[in-house]
Parts: sequence; structure tokens; C-alpha cells
Amino acid sequence: MLFVVLFVVWKKQRGKIVLLTVAVFWMLGSWLPNPLIRLANDRYASMEDPHFASRMAIIVLGGGTWYDRQRRLVPKGDAMTRIDLAASLYKRCVEMEKACFVVMTGGNPQHHEQSEADVYGKLLLDAGVKRSDLILENESLDTYENARNTEKLLRSREYDTSVLITSSLHMRRAMLAFEAFGLHPQPAVAYVRPQLTWWRPHRKGWFDSNSALHELVGIARFYAWRWIGLY
Repeated sequence: MLFVVLFVVWKKQRGKIVLLTVAVFWMLGSWLPNPLIRLANDRYASMEDPHFASRMAIIVLGGGTWYDRQRRLVPKGDAMTRIDLAASLYKRCVEMEKACFVVMTGGNPQHHEQSEADVYGKLLLDAGVKRSDLILENESLDTYENARNTEKLLRSREYDTSVLITSSLHMRRAMLAFEAFGLHPQPAVAYVRPQLTWWRPHRKGWFDSNSALHELVGIARFYAWRWIGLY
């Protein structure tokens, strides 16, 4: 949109604007994905086991839903890794005879027939999480609401420590949101986005650049909103 506006307004420099547009989109699909992903991953570009306590809350953030080839509504992209990690941590927690429960948070921003929490929740049950230990929060539409609604749910629950499960790319923004509501979960990275570079533009390069910029803009917006008192 910025380049379109410049092209319309700055008529005498349209040739340079076109060249600049091509150059920027070339870089976003080739060598820029690597530094952008690295910046967005921040210090969460590794997968480490959390500390287990006697009573543990495992919080899972939804990552969207989409339809597979059989028209089934399933977790989007790498979101299945979040379910796998949550189920694994829950199983280990039970084996150590500790009290654990899982909070699956995610509404329906895609306007499908089910929320993220409902779709993911079924998979968590299939993976061995007891129904009595599963809490579904299916109203939040973004990370801010994930944190706000989870904090409300946890007020009535007793736990010693909490774990927040999401991807490396999303973790920095998610931790900021949860900390804004007085929650300080242990980060548990379910999937580390690789830092790739191409000499020529690649479809995945544009996808990675877009994902990283989405997170970086979200982080900048968090600080801006906190500065003006919205957080």
C-alpha cells in the first residue's frame, strides 16, 4: 500500500519507486527472511524442558485452523506441534504423580464451524489428556485476549507453576501479553522456525518474512499500547 501511494503521489519518481518496490520484494523473498526470523525468534530459538512442580498449569495457544484435503477442520501450519508438546508434558507430569491441567486457548478468528480450542481440545483428549484436566477457552481472538481470558480462568485454580506453549516465532509476543496480566509462565517452544536464506526469491521466503514482520509489528504495537496506557 505504501508503494502504491508513493507511485500515485510522487509522479516524477515513478521509475525509481518501481525499482525500489522490486528490490524490496526481491529481498523479502531471498535474504531478508533469515535476519527477520532471527530477530522475531529472539532468545526462544531453542526447545528446553520446563521445570515441573507439584501443581502445574499447561497453557496452549491456538495457531489457527484450516481444512485439509478431506475437508476436515485441523490445526493450521505447525500448530500440531503445540498439541504434541502439551500432551507430552501432561503425560510426564502424570507419570511423576503431579497434579496437572491443560488450558487450551483460542477462539474462532477464521469464522469456521468450530473454535481453535474446540478443535485442538479433541486432539488433546485423543492424545491422553483427561477430560477433567482440560479447560477450553474458546472466545479469544488474538494473543492479548488469550492472555486476558486465561488469567481469568486461572484465578479460581490452584497451581505452583505454569507453562506457555507456542512456536518460537510467537513466543516473545505471547510472553509480553501474559506478563502484562501478571502471569509469568515458563516458555515451552513447540516448534523453532528455521532461519533460511535464498539467493533468488522463494515462496517460503515471502511467507517467512510476512510471519516475522507480523510478530515484530505486534511487539512494537504492544509497547506502543502500553505507553499510551491500553496495556
